[in-house]
Amino acid sequence: MKLVAVAPRLGLALVFVLIAPFPGRAQVFHHPRDMGFGDSRFGIGNTAMFRFQLENGLPGFVVPDLTVPLIQLTAFVRAGRGDDDHQGVAEMLVAAMRRGPCWMGASGFRQAMNRMAATLEIHMTADLTEISFNVPAEHAEQGMRVFSGIIREPCLDREGLEAFRRPGGEGGGTPAFPPPGTGNEPGPLLRDGSLQLAVDLFHAKLFEGHRYDDVITEQDLTDLALDDVEDFHREFFTPTNMVLAVSGAFERRRILQQVDQRFADWEERRPPRLRNASRIETPPRQTLRYRAGKLQTWIVIGHELPRVNPRDIPVLQVMNYILGGGHFDTRLFREVRDKRGLANDASGFLEFNVRGPGSYTFRTYGRHEVAQQLIDIIYAEIDRMQNELVSEEELFVAKGALIDGDFAMRFENGVTTARTLAEEFVRYGTLDHLIRYPDRVDDVSAEDVRRAAQRYLDPERMVEVIMGR
Repeated sequence: MKLVAVAPRLGLALVFVLIAPFPGRAQVFHHPRDMGFGDSRFGIGNTAMFRFQLENGLPGFVVPDLTVPLIQLTAFVRAGRGDDDHQGVAEMLVAAMRRGPCWMGASGFRQAMNRMAATLEIHMTADLTEISFNVPAEHAEQGMRVFSGIIREPCLDREGLEAFRRPGGEGGGTPAFPPPGTGNEPGPLLRDGSLQLAVDLFHAKLFEGHRYDDVITEQDLTDLALDDVEDFHREFFTPTNMVLAVSGAFERRRILQQVDQRFADWEERRPPRLRNASRIETPPRQTLRYRAGKLQTWIVIGHELPRVNPRDIPVLQVMNYILGGGHFDTRLFREVRDKRGLANDASGFLEFNVRGPGSYTFRTYGRHEVAQQLIDIIYAEIDRMQNELVSEEELFVAKGALIDGDFAMRFENGVTTARTLAEEFVRYGTLDHLIRYPDRVDDVSAEDVRRAAQRYLDPERMVEVIMGR
C-alpha cells in the first residue's frame, strides 16, 4: 500500500516551463498560476502501516519497493561528533565501522562487499549518525548480517587506531588551515582552493572552541584511547537510541524476520542522556581572508543558527527559498547572474541541528575584481528581506515548490519514504511535525517571512570567509 498523493500540483518546483520545440522559435514561458493547478496539496497517508518495533525497543520503518532489485538498510543514531568528551572519539568510531564487522576482518569485509556488489556510506553530523548499506536483493540475508555487524560489532583495535592516526588517515587527514590575513601579505597559498574548502574554513571558525568543533589536532590523536571509543559506542549505539529504515525489493514478512534475527538479541539498555550544546554568540562582523592561487574568489558569509523549534522551520525555508534557496529564481540568483553576470550562483544554506546550534550561510564565487560587489549584493538582499514584505507571487511559488516539489520528493519511492520517516522519528521522536508540514508552509505569511529574517539574520554578526588572490 502506497502513500497517498492528493492531486499534487506537479512541477511547481520548476518555476517556469520552457517550450521551444525547434531552434530559432520564440520561447514561451508559462507561470505556475497559468498551468491549471488547483490549490490541492501533497498529503501523507497512513504511516502506521510502515512502522515496526522490536521487543528490545528498536523502532523502524519498512517500505517495500519493487522498482529495482535492491535493498537499502539505514540506521539513524542519536549521536554525533558533539557527543564525545574527547575530540576524535566519534570520528574514530566511524572509521572503525567503515572497516566492517570485527569478526570479518578488514580484508574479508572488502571481499564480501565486492562479491555482493554492496555499498556502505556513513555520515556523521554534530548530533546524528547515519549508516546506509545498499545490497542487491539476492544477497538480502547476508547483507542484513553484515549491516548489523557494522553497527553492533565494529572492529576497535590497535591496527585501526594507528591507521586513523596516520597522515592521510581519517583522523590524521584533518586539514591544517593556515591563519587568515589581510589577503595582501605573503603567506601560505591554498593552491587547491574551492567553495567547499571555504565552507570548511567558515565552520572551523564558527565552532572554534565549541563542542561542535570538528578539527582534530595532533594532540587529540595522541590522546585518543580505544577505551574511550568503546565507551562511546556502548553508550550511544543502543536499540532505543536509533531508528532503522528498511526499503527495497522484498516481501515485508520475510525482511522483518531478518531484522528480528539480527537485532532482537541486542541487549535492551536505558537510552543515553543526550546533552544539548551551548549557544554560540558570534562577535561583531569579522572577515577572514585566505590566499588562493586560482582564477576566482570563493566567498562564504554567515553566522550561527540557534536551535530552531520545528514549528518555525517552514517559515525559514520559505524565506530562504525566496532569498537564496538553491534554484534559478531566487533574489540572489537574479541579482548576481541574471542582471549582472557576476557569478554562476549565489545561494543560501540552512543547516539545522537538533540539540545545538547550526548555521546559515550564503555562498558564491566569481572573478576577483567582482568579489566586493558580490558581498554587497548579499547584504543588500538580506536588508531588503528584513525591511520589505515579500510579494504574494513569491510566496505562491515558494509554497508550491516546497510542498508539491521538495516535500513530495521525500516520498517519491520506498527508499526516500523509509528514510524520511526514520530520520524524522530519530530527530523528534514523533512524526507530528512531518505530517503537519504542508499546512504549516501553506500558512506562512509575508509578515512571518519578514519577522523570521529579522530574528534569524544579523548582518552585524556575520563571519566572512574570502578565499582568493
